[in-house]
Amino acid sequence: MPILHFHLLKQEQRKKLINEIQDLVLPDAPFFTPTMKSGTPFNYEMTNCGEFGWISDRYGYRYTKEHPTTSQAWPALTPNLQKLIEFLKRHEILEQNFKAQTCLINKYEKKGKLGLHQDNTEENLTAPIISISLGVPGIFLLGGFKRTGSLQEILLEPGDIFILSGEDRLRYHGFKGILGDGKRINLTIRQVN
Repeated sequence: MPILHFHLLKQEQRKKLINEIQDLVLPDAPFFTPTMKSGTPFNYEMTNCGEFGWISDRYGYRYTKEHPTTSQAWPALTPNLQKLIEFLKRHEILEQNFKAQTCLINKYEKKGKLGLHQDNTEENLTAPIISISLGVPGIFLLGGFKRTGSLQEILLEPGDIFILSGEDRLRYHGFKGILGDGKRINLTIRQVN
């Protein structure tokens, strides 16, 4: 199925992922605020782990091998992220040849949001995109293949997995905001090439 949405991660598993981000990623790849070409900041903070990291600044959207402020290589995908990818392959949710090359780590707080966009910066536009929700719930926006048109609001709870694949991989989507107080961490695993 091109779009999958299911609950998978229990609280203990979510806590392990958060701890790994704090201990294995953030010391070498701290959160930063991406900007548009105009210099306007996005409404969230982010970092990455894996072979590549996604960034945006006055030079546009792209993947790099280095953190934009530290100039250090991105930390490796964490052990529990790798275990999760293997679990999804073992249960035939992901193809065996899927190669997790990056994990975008977006942090949303009270006014955090992300406008409608397509994930089309990757060389490989056929590999699925896997989203993992941690922290407080939030509202995901799912549209069609043009920026205009109707939007579906989808509640993403902590521990939810949301996968866009097949032709649906290029649907416009965004993030409306979190529900309640707290923070939301969204992990987006992608194959770049």
